[in-house]
Amino acid sequence: MDPRFPGEPLGLIAGGGRLPRIVAEAARARGFTPIVVRIADAESDDWDGFDGGYFSWGRTGDAIRFLKRKAVARVVTCGTVSRRPDFRSMLPSFATLFLLPTAFRIVRGGDDRLLRNVAVFLKAQGLEPLAVQDVAPKLLAPTGPIAGRRPDAAEERALHLALNAARTLGSLDVGQAVVASQERVIALEAAEGTREMLLRVAELKTRGRIGRGERLVLVKAVKPQQDERFDLPSIGVSTIREAEGAGIGAIGVTAEKSLIIDCEALVTAAGEAGIAVVGLAAGDGDPAAAAPHHHNAPGEGQP
Repeated sequence: MDPRFPGEPLGLIAGGGRLPRIVAEAARARGFTPIVVRIADAESDDWDGFDGGYFSWGRTGDAIRFLKRKAVARVVTCGTVSRRPDFRSMLPSFATLFLLPTAFRIVRGGDDRLLRNVAVFLKAQGLEPLAVQDVAPKLLAPTGPIAGRRPDAAEERALHLALNAARTLGSLDVGQAVVASQERVIALEAAEGTREMLLRVAELKTRGRIGRGERLVLVKAVKPQQDERFDLPSIGVSTIREAEGAGIGAIGVTAEKSLIIDCEALVTAAGEAGIAVVGLAAGDGDPAAAAPHHHNAPGEGQP
């Protein structure tokens, strides 16, 4: 997507992590003028060279006014938000007071419902939400091998099982990530996020709760009902390192609906860790492919 006129201001509501900076640079390269509103985990991030500022949750109204003063009509939202806003326990700015009834409705429910509510809120404020891939389409994961070696047969079976489980998990608006072996589902992501889920898997291995013969994989999958303008599954170098620490041998993401952050660095990290990274096509998690593995006993494969 290109600017509608040279230098069109593009709002970027930026959480933490590398992704917002990558999107801002891609937007600038396409001819946009990024206007960066930093929120949540981005409070201390260095955005030197970009117009914008940090806004606490209590200054949400001020952030909207700021974007409008900059003549922003379209916005992209991306980055890490590790804590939801608690509007009941904060002292809001005057501009935010008028938004509180809407804010209370927005933060109810699971992540996908929250993000759909954000889209409705932005539209009501006269701001059109865009997707990361509208501005930076090269971030989308391709189908097939992405980095590292190829998965072996046991990992392929585990990827089928994990993808099918991740789709079921996502349909409940619980999480996007699953760890599985060729025999069973090991861990499901909920409110704790992928990093803490992988720390839990590492602990399970240390405690001997995962068999020596189990080949572990991580799958991050888009939710069936997900608004793809927000919070697509993403992996980067940190994912590779955290997966390595948990004994993960392969990582799968839904092709064309997941983001690869710093692809060249990820390829290097995956090669060094010996981890296979693949883009999974729509039919890869077909229940028929994974069904034989549901019949194993829960403890089978453990020492």
